This record gives sequence, C-alpha cells and structure tokens, in this order.
Amino acid sequence: MTTNSEIYLIGLAILIFLIIVFLYIRKISNSSKLKLRIEDEPNSLESSEVDSNINNQQLFEYEDSKKEQELAILNLISIDRSMYDIEQFFGFLSNYGAKINNKFFSFNNEDGMERFRVINALNPGTFENDTKTFAIAIVADLMSADDPLDTVKQMVEFSINFADKFHASLCDEERTPITKQMISHMESRAQDVARIKQLSNHND
Repeated sequence: MTTNSEIYLIGLAILIFLIIVFLYIRKISNSSKLKLRIEDEPNSLESSEVDSNINNQQLFEYEDSKKEQELAILNLISIDRSMYDIEQFFGFLSNYGAKINNKFFSFNNEDGMERFRVINALNPGTFENDTKTFAIAIVADLMSADDPLDTVKQMVEFSINFADKFHASLCDEERTPITKQMISHMESRAQDVARIKQLSNHND
C-alpha cells in the first residue's frame, strides 16, 4: 500500500519535472524570438540605408538654414514593402500640386513659399524616373512655414490621401504607426512655433 510520504515524493517529482519542461520550452521560445529579430533586421526601416537619409541635412536645407529649425516629419511606408509605381507616384504628386525641385517634391503656398516637401526615404534620398522606393518622408521646417499649424494639417491630409491611394502605413518620424494623439501633439508643436514666431516678429 502506498504511504503518504511516497505520494508526496511522487507529486514533488512530477512538479520538478513540469518546472524543468517549462524552463526548457521558455528557453527555446526566447531563442527563436531572438533569431527572428536578427533575421528581420536587414529589411527593417531601422537600417542605416534609411537612417542616413532621414538625417541627410542636404535634403532639409531651407532658404534660411542658419536659423534654428523645427522639423515636422511623417513617413509613408508601403504596407507589404512593395515598391511604389513611380509613374503613378509622379502623377499623384503632380495632380496634388507638388513641384519637382532638386529631385524632391515641394508643396508651396500661393506666394511660392515652400510649406513642406516629399523626399525619398531610401538612399540616395532623391527621385529619378527610374527610382524604386517603398518609403517616403514628408518634411517641413515649421520655423520657415508661413502658417505652421496649417502646414501640419496639410501634411497630414496629403499623407492620409497618399496612404489610401498607395496602400501605405502612415508613421511618425521614428517610423512608428501614427495615432490621433501623435497628430494632436504635432499640431500643438506647430501652435507653439507660431506663437514663438509672432513674438519674435513683434520684438523685431
């Protein structure tokens, strides 16, 4: 007849066995996740190919680049990483009123002053007739904009229409899918810049 101590020992052995199995499975799971993360890195938008472009100051040089800049940046990334049809891309921007300028596209106000620009988020950062890209950046210097808040609203409106047309994800400057809260934050920044500009003009 099985004694209580033997039952306890059997139960303890089973518990230890289950713990060992759990730890082993967790180790394998973590190892698989790490491997997947490493394999995905070359195709990630965190690659140096994209980062070197986003930080390429030549693409962000505005007419008065000596002044302090306050950049607003949105990214439009193809959902399945397929390349945009460049002819449709050029046609869409042209119909939207964009003007080609130094191999990027500019959106200007009625006085011809640039509000925001569209650049290629992949190297070399410019657009040619044979350009292949799955990511673009929408960039504005709010300090140079005639109306910072309206500029941000136009950027968002353009980006939403582009995303719908080309099946793209709308992301922030860190290439994180954007939320209404993030857009509200951008608009608040734009309002702050507008107040700073008004104060500066008043002091001048």
